[in-house]
This record gives sequence, C-alpha cells and structure tokens, in this order.
Amino acid sequence: MAERTVRCARLQRDLLGLDAPPFPGDLGRRIFEGVSRQAWEAWQKRSVEILQERNLSMGDPQARKLLLKEMEAFLFTPEPQADTNAAPPPGTVSCVKLGRALPAMKSAPFPGALGQRILENVSQQAWEMWEAQSVIVMNHYGLSMADPEARKFLMQQCEDFFFGAGARLPEDWVPPTAADKGGGGKGAPAPRRK
Repeated sequence: MAERTVRCARLQRDLLGLDAPPFPGDLGRRIFEGVSRQAWEAWQKRSVEILQERNLSMGDPQARKLLLKEMEAFLFTPEPQADTNAAPPPGTVSCVKLGRALPAMKSAPFPGALGQRILENVSQQAWEMWEAQSVIVMNHYGLSMADPEARKFLMQQCEDFFFGAGARLPEDWVPPTAADKGGGGKGAPAPRRK
C-alpha cells in the first residue's frame, strides 16, 4: 500500500503526510491534510525550543494558547529560503534523497507522474544510487522486466526509495569513492583486513 502524500504548506512540495490527525478539531484536520511528516517533525523540535526559550509551562492555559498560535504560524507559513526569489540554481534540484541542492537529471527517467515527480525532486546522484539499488532488488526477488507485476513492484520500490518513510539519508552521510572500495561515511561497512 502506497503511503499518503500531501502538498506540504511549510516545505512547498509533495511529501509523505501524517498517518492521522495529530489531535482532534479543525486545526488537527488541517495539519493532517496539508502538513508533511518532515514539517511536523521540525515543529516538534521547534516547539521544545520555544518552551525553553520563553520558559513556558504546558500547565498554563495561556502558554498552550500561545504555542498553538506559534504552531499554526510555523506549519502554514512557507519555510524561509536563503534567496526568497528563486528555487535552486539552474541545472540543480533540491534532492529529497540527499537533502541538498545537487545537479538535476536531464529528463524524466520514465513517462508518467512518478517519472515527473522524480525529475522535479531527485538529483542525478540519487538516481544513480537507485539504479544500483534496482539491480539488487531485481536480483534478490528474481524479477523479470517482461512481467508486468514485476515492473509494478519495481516502480513501488523506486517510489519508496525516494519518497517513502525514512528515505532521506542522514545529514552526515558521505557517498563512497572509488578509493574507499565499499563505501564511506556513517553506516558503511568497515574495510576488510588482509
């Protein structure tokens, strides 16, 4: 089952939505319908900062009211950009997988809505990572691209790779280099000893 995506009011792009409204009422429903998981998680961190900075107590009704106003402003105001006039520089894309502006692909990898979504949100580097991952998936499951069900399964794996829960790599991830022979950065296997 594909996960639900929303057009996030804060981050201004299609991202995974929440599984359920965070609380009852109109505001909870608005958040469920128009705020991504990523923006909600950012709000969770920001709310702790606000409570600490202003020395607020959640036992105080006025503090709760103030925090709700701050939450609504945070979630439904687009995230400030370094340059508010423009998107990433020409030839780059704000990559959902790697979390930064990187060189864009020249064209959609395949026709259809998912191909267009990938073109608009995935860098060339992340696409090359998927190409390597797709070979692993095809070999692991013994998929034949002549089988329509296998193609459908691979497309779902592709969508999950870029847009599924936990798809974004950690901030400190470092891509492997040829010299590393086996990767680099956090989570990479240790080099083999001779």
